[in-house]
Amino acid sequence: MVISELIFGVAFFFQCAIGLVGNSLLLMLYICISFKKPQQKKSMDLILAHLTLANMVTLFTRGIPEILFCFGMRHILDDLWCKALMYIYRISRGLSVCTTSLLSMFQALIISPHSSVWASIKVRAPKYILHYFLFFWVTNALIYIRVIELTEATKNDTISTYRYASHIFVVRSVGDDNELTAAFIFGMTLHDLIFHFLMGLSSTHMVLLLYRHSKQVKHIYSNSHSPRSFPEVKATQTILLLVTCFVLFYWLNNCITLYETFHIEKDVELETIATFFGGCYPALCPLLLIGSKSRIPKFHCMHGKAKRPHKDFMDGFISP
Repeated sequence: MVISELIFGVAFFFQCAIGLVGNSLLLMLYICISFKKPQQKKSMDLILAHLTLANMVTLFTRGIPEILFCFGMRHILDDLWCKALMYIYRISRGLSVCTTSLLSMFQALIISPHSSVWASIKVRAPKYILHYFLFFWVTNALIYIRVIELTEATKNDTISTYRYASHIFVVRSVGDDNELTAAFIFGMTLHDLIFHFLMGLSSTHMVLLLYRHSKQVKHIYSNSHSPRSFPEVKATQTILLLVTCFVLFYWLNNCITLYETFHIEKDVELETIATFFGGCYPALCPLLLIGSKSRIPKFHCMHGKAKRPHKDFMDGFISP
């Protein structure tokens, strides 16, 4: 075992351990709230539970095989297993994109004042969460079905003959199916761009709302309070950090993957780095969510003390 493989193995181990434990705790928390304290259940909890589930599947299907390889258990997956794992991984990664975007849009709706044009949508949107999930599952399952045909287990022959290569699997080049491959790439790209665009719009809307509200209620706080201690500022930081973290690691992974795909000389270590970046958001996401959840009681306190003009806005943090 070479030193680089040992380092990668340890890195993947800690990434998966932190991510799987954190996401599991959050998922169990949402399940307990749903069954034991249904009166405390909010529509956002269902979205967060779906996100944690997608994160867990992403880490399990991509991180665990890398750990096994780095610690010496090589070529234990045949073509069928590689096809199944890669297909499930791509679906879970797509679901993570969709659900993060949905989370951002729902939060933007929730914190919008009741008097805004979004008031009617805010009331109706929670009723269709399961419909959104069904749409996400069907869309991603159809887009990535091509992965099943193209993925094979890594063998002893040269990896330069494949379109994309890793320690665990390879994506073979296609011959006469260029049109299908072009449609596959176009579908993936369009899917991701749409949800990134929606995520950007909703995040910008949230930041503007929070900034405007912080200006309006500044006189409520004493001079001893730093602007950084305002609940609105903390909420803004959490939202921005979550979205920024997602976009950063997503495009780091994508850029390296695209370079490897179109580069003649394949570098599996570079691909392993891309895989690690791809697992950073699922691993860090529960830590960010736990931090943001810990501030909910503060919003309850604010709700009781704030004056009437600010009530609608603060309701957004504690409404369904």
